[in-house]
Amino acid sequence: MPQRVVYLGPVGAFTHEAAREYFGDHAELIAAASIPAVFEGVARGDGEWGVVPIENSIEGGVTFTQDTLLETPLGLCGEVMVDIEQCLLTNAPDPLRIERVYSHPQGLAQCRKWLAEHLPGAAQMPTGSTVQAAHLVRDDLAAGAIASRAAGALAGVRLTHAGIQDRRPNVTRFVVLGKSQPEPTGNDKTSVVFSTPHERGALVRALQIFDEAGINLCRIESRPRGGETWQYVFFVDLEGHRNEERVRAALSALSQRGDMVRVLGSYARATSSRSSPPPQL
Repeated sequence: MPQRVVYLGPVGAFTHEAAREYFGDHAELIAAASIPAVFEGVARGDGEWGVVPIENSIEGGVTFTQDTLLETPLGLCGEVMVDIEQCLLTNAPDPLRIERVYSHPQGLAQCRKWLAEHLPGAAQMPTGSTVQAAHLVRDDLAAGAIASRAAGALAGVRLTHAGIQDRRPNVTRFVVLGKSQPEPTGNDKTSVVFSTPHERGALVRALQIFDEAGINLCRIESRPRGGETWQYVFFVDLEGHRNEERVRAALSALSQRGDMVRVLGSYARATSSRSSPPPQL
């Protein structure tokens, strides 16, 4: 029986590409309309796994995913990185005279400089996905979309300018959601979210735990803590698996210094634009 995977759709979206890259062509891919819907689908049992974006090399963290992680018991059990090429798609006779540009907010943000230089007067129209944007402009000769080559082919919209993202490489990191945790591979990453008391030096003392344990941090990012004004949680990715002694000891020490500590998951690290090995049930 093929693995069932819920992903942020629709077909042709970058998350669809990430899910195919990670699980292969034999998995049953189930499109969801939003990031929370992916979480809900996995929690409900529509699929064993879920795939959502969590970080982009240009725009940083995908806050909707981070905030939803705080509200779910699901864990992280894999990651995949996908090179993102953003393209201008339009059937307009003169692509650089269009009046509106549709895309997902991430797509618009990743092409901010190109739009300012080449289409400064065009209104920017956020959509639920880049694929939706491509379909919206198919018959609108005054509009264009920022999306992938695949989205243009699916929607029947001409590709006029390729690689318009502000920087290269432009890589999005996607995470795999699930209810089980992979065993250590020897090349793992652990994702943690925690908060500290609102007092001088609290964050420094928390981070010193990892330094003293010889653990390298791959990423740290703060998000507002829901329901508490000017209070924050910190998302940290660190090298190592939660079952390793030094990681386990560091997380135990962190739990004594933090207001809240939650291990989101340990999983094999992806390298470059390659995915980590698929988890097993």
